[in-house]
Amino acid sequence: MIVFFKTIIFTQLFLLIHSLISTDNSKLLWMIGKWRGEFSGKVVWPTIPTMTFGEELEIREGYRAFVDNKNIHFLNFSAKAWSHTNKDQFHNEWGHFIANKNGEITLMTSGGNGFAKFEVGRFVGSDKIVLNLKDIGRISFSRDLPVEDLRRTFIKVGNDHMEQILEMRTATHPETGLLKHSKVVYTRIK
Repeated sequence: MIVFFKTIIFTQLFLLIHSLISTDNSKLLWMIGKWRGEFSGKVVWPTIPTMTFGEELEIREGYRAFVDNKNIHFLNFSAKAWSHTNKDQFHNEWGHFIANKNGEITLMTSGGNGFAKFEVGRFVGSDKIVLNLKDIGRISFSRDLPVEDLRRTFIKVGNDHMEQILEMRTATHPETGLLKHSKVVYTRIK
């Protein structure tokens, strides 16, 4: 009986959330929620020590905006990461996700590292999103090496897990192409 009621409640909640999400964003529905990777993050880069980190990612219903005579619907995006070495805050990002009717996805973020990024990509099947850097801005006194290119991939792994992989190129590494910078595996917590 309890399983029956849980199923009904979950179904009603799913239908409510689905009704709030625009048709264009409906393919992003599997990403909506709170995700956490406690010890699953790993950073690698030629100029820094390899380390593990934790990260919490949240994608939620955002807001509707009227742009160019069209009603568009943004999803809120936030990520916070911490170092396991010293428990310090490692990296934060805030921004917005949106998909259009042609299947193009845009992620706009600003981060605690002084970067603002504009990434555009597409769905690869129904369980993978690949975003590529279109533009980046940074404050003049940012300590990080200038990022010249970036690819961010989200992969759905079953119903309760998701991976995020970042590959990039800075002013010094690599000369061409991209290097894997980080990977984190999340578990859905909400």
